[in-house]
Amino acid sequence: MNSIQELRDECKRLGITYQTTATQKQLQVKIKTRIMKDNTKDGIISKEQIEAWKKQYKVEKLPTLNIVVAPGDVAIGYLRPPSRNHKATALSMYSQNKVLECGEFLRDNCWLGGDSRLQTDENIADSAAIQASGIVKFLSGELGEV
Repeated sequence: MNSIQELRDECKRLGITYQTTATQKQLQVKIKTRIMKDNTKDGIISKEQIEAWKKQYKVEKLPTLNIVVAPGDVAIGYLRPPSRNHKATALSMYSQNKVLECGEFLRDNCWLGGDSRLQTDENIADSAAIQASGIVKFLSGELGEV
């Protein structure tokens, strides 16, 4: 186990601010969170990070984008569930037949992490946007009269 001073030094190295009264456990959590966040930016998503997102957004499953770029090369990205405002904006775009723009909006505004090609490489990003437009789900129901 790292000493409190080693943890403080690691926080300084990573640019993490901390209280001098922080415990070893608190510093370890800060370091772990920063490392997961940095890895996410690099497209490295651990099972631990996925579980943290599920807990954060209170869901059992996260939406994922899986785009086959070439045999053996799959670009994977993770999205959070869209908010009501995201759904409203996306449905407005969709009703105007702006399917690609709708998907781009949802992909970019619900993005948690993953392969950056899903956002930057034109062909891959367009495919990801089309897939992301399917993130808006509604429960089945019907309108009736009494």
